[in-house]
Amino acid sequence: MKKMIYLLVALVSALLGGCGDYLEAPPTVELDENKVFADRTLTERFLTGVYAEGMPLGFNMRTSGTDSRLHSSSTLGSACDEGEDVGDWAAGNSAWNTDNRTNESIRWDEDTRHDLRWSTLRKCNIILERIHEVPFDQGDPDFNKRTEGEAYFMRALVFWEGVYRYGGLPIIHSRLNSGDFSLHPRNSFEACVDSIIADCDRAINLLPDYYTDDTKKGRATRIAALALKSRVLLYAASPLFNTDTPYLAFPGHEDLIGYGNYDKERWKKAADAAKTALDAVNASGYYGLYTEGTPESNYEYVWTTPDNKEVILANKKYRNFRVSSLPMVADLPTWAMNKAWGDGGLYATFNFVKFYEKKDGTKADWNDAGGDDLMNIYSSLDPRFAQTIAYHGSKWSDEVGTINFLPNGAQSSSTDKTRHLLHKWVPRTMKVTPPLNTANVDWIVFRVAELYLNYAEALNEYYETPPAAAFDAVAKVRARSGMPAFPSTLNKTEFREKLRNERGVELAFEDHRFWDIRRWLIAENEGVMQGRMYGLKIKSNDGTTTNIHYEPYVFELRSWSRRSYLHPIVQDEVNKGYLVQNPGW
Repeated sequence: MKKMIYLLVALVSALLGGCGDYLEAPPTVELDENKVFADRTLTERFLTGVYAEGMPLGFNMRTSGTDSRLHSSSTLGSACDEGEDVGDWAAGNSAWNTDNRTNESIRWDEDTRHDLRWSTLRKCNIILERIHEVPFDQGDPDFNKRTEGEAYFMRALVFWEGVYRYGGLPIIHSRLNSGDFSLHPRNSFEACVDSIIADCDRAINLLPDYYTDDTKKGRATRIAALALKSRVLLYAASPLFNTDTPYLAFPGHEDLIGYGNYDKERWKKAADAAKTALDAVNASGYYGLYTEGTPESNYEYVWTTPDNKEVILANKKYRNFRVSSLPMVADLPTWAMNKAWGDGGLYATFNFVKFYEKKDGTKADWNDAGGDDLMNIYSSLDPRFAQTIAYHGSKWSDEVGTINFLPNGAQSSSTDKTRHLLHKWVPRTMKVTPPLNTANVDWIVFRVAELYLNYAEALNEYYETPPAAAFDAVAKVRARSGMPAFPSTLNKTEFREKLRNERGVELAFEDHRFWDIRRWLIAENEGVMQGRMYGLKIKSNDGTTTNIHYEPYVFELRSWSRRSYLHPIVQDEVNKGYLVQNPGW
């Protein structure tokens, strides 16, 4: 009993207070289920472990294994057209951008929770099997109902985390040993989606809209389940899955990597799910787009302020970040991390910088041949640019002051290929010189702006002409950053392209772009995951730091294979004889 309590206390400590990885607990520790489900407190701690294992996390908290992401910079930005990681050895550069992956390397290349996922699903199933045995507690009369809803939500979320990566996987709704999943055949993609949606619906019927108790922040709610349902149905309706022509030929197995047919009504289901979620958001009186600041501050407030009204669900596992340790140290150059060494920073590509429109909603005045008006262009851009990217002439913080990326400038670096450093996820309050301070930054899993963009996209794809509701939805997101609505004259194709650009800007470096370019089947397009990646060279025209010439240049040629639209099934699992490998692998 003492061993089990110590293990459970470690789980809670890892989730709520520390940066240690509870997954290092000795695997020989036995879990006494009877004692867990005879005690409400122990049951809740067991559930806490499910969150710690299963909640998506974009931050790089370790150099290897679980929660390590690309083993260098945080987010998946450097493995798509959003960014460039300075570390040549990191998975973004060594695997994704060079099309260098194998059937065995995916655990290292991106899916660091591959093996853990099935253990977490097993724990969800155990909770669902035994939650009704937990004694009634007058002090928390809704505990059993709420915990059941949370287990359904986490089972749906964790399974979905596998399905959008690999396609159809075995549906396991019993306490199967975590290592035995591959002794069952893959279910169809459609069956997996149906199973996930069914679990979402079960959670929706059991969970509250929100929690006012701070100890429950970061746990599943009804609106989080509605948001998950919206995302799942949007992905399922997208070209990668909703097609009668798979991305690669897969005779006899098309239903594993998609529906095997196209049905426009799937877009209607996605639109309806997003609308239902938005209606719940607006009726709650608790959630909504954050608009209380200014266009120059609203966007940044959303990702720097935990538990603000726009965040529906966030991963709160790790606390007390500082620039000298993970995850910040993985994304910053040496001048910003209080260290003489480091991976060197996560920089935005010029390909991605060009997504930002001018404040009037038209394309920015970039010249492919370069020009002398860099500072004028910067000042003309969408306010979200300055709240996401650190660029020459921008302010990093009150402590550091203005960025100087000119050769020999205070913030210049020989490893900087783009002159656009990612500032998102690093609050401006964080000091870079001793005494260092700390900040809590939550990884956002779902937020309200995504629901509006989901709704707009699904409506546009369903109707032949984008309806007014699609324009209204995206206009709300843009308005809080001072950006105008889309022109009402846009046709379906024009709306699609502008909406995809808007998702790139609004959801930048939140691990959406890496998956969006797959579900849209555009990863192979020039400048996305294939072809020329651009940075800027800059120099002063007159010796000052304000009259700057810029020149775009190609810093890298990237490669892409169509097989990479879905991850490979790990080959040692395929070799057991039950799982069909994805095409091309």
